[in-house]
Amino acid sequence: MNSIRIRLFVILLATTGAVWLLAAAWIYASTQAEVERVLDARLMEAARMVSSLITDHRIEPSAAVDAAIANAPPPPFKQADGSYSRQLSCQIWSLQGSLVSRSESAPETSLASHTDGFEETEIDGERWRVYAVVNPTLGVRVLVGDSLEIRDRLIGDVIKGLLVPGIVILPVLAVLIWVSVGRGLAPLTRIAEGLAGRSASELHPIDDGTVPREVRPGGRSA
Repeated sequence: MNSIRIRLFVILLATTGAVWLLAAAWIYASTQAEVERVLDARLMEAARMVSSLITDHRIEPSAAVDAAIANAPPPPFKQADGSYSRQLSCQIWSLQGSLVSRSESAPETSLASHTDGFEETEIDGERWRVYAVVNPTLGVRVLVGDSLEIRDRLIGDVIKGLLVPGIVILPVLAVLIWVSVGRGLAPLTRIAEGLAGRSASELHPIDDGTVPREVRPGGRSA
């Protein structure tokens, strides 16, 4: 690799690529954590909404389940078909262990065995992220869950939407680096072309006004 231009291009491209990879890793981790936090907040709000509706006797448990799913807060990204909103599943269990009500998408098996808070479970090969809240007034436990397979796919779509533009820009960035290095080395290129056109007997110094500071000692000794 005798060309200064190629050497600088490789160094700058490698450095820029390393910085981009670090930025991409940070975006991936931070975006995943933030989206999961918002999705967990959706589960909590939906479960508490069901518990509140049935406590106030404003709605029957069977209707409360569907109402909570329909009125769950929107996800942190847009979906034209609203498919994610339909993926929330809700169950109401008595504290004695009998199923009181469930949403259409929820399995008949209990989504979780824990009493309160978050838990990840697996039912018939499908993984779930579930939030449980106990309603001691009515003696029931409300469970609201997300399918982790769908959640992971949604998170992947969000992250892909953020990273793909950066990947597309990389070739453009490489071209800009190549052109910029070429322009930066233009004075050296002119000197090289000038020296190449001299005869062996032509020994007068190169004009300092056209020589970059870094190579002026060589110009004076020419």
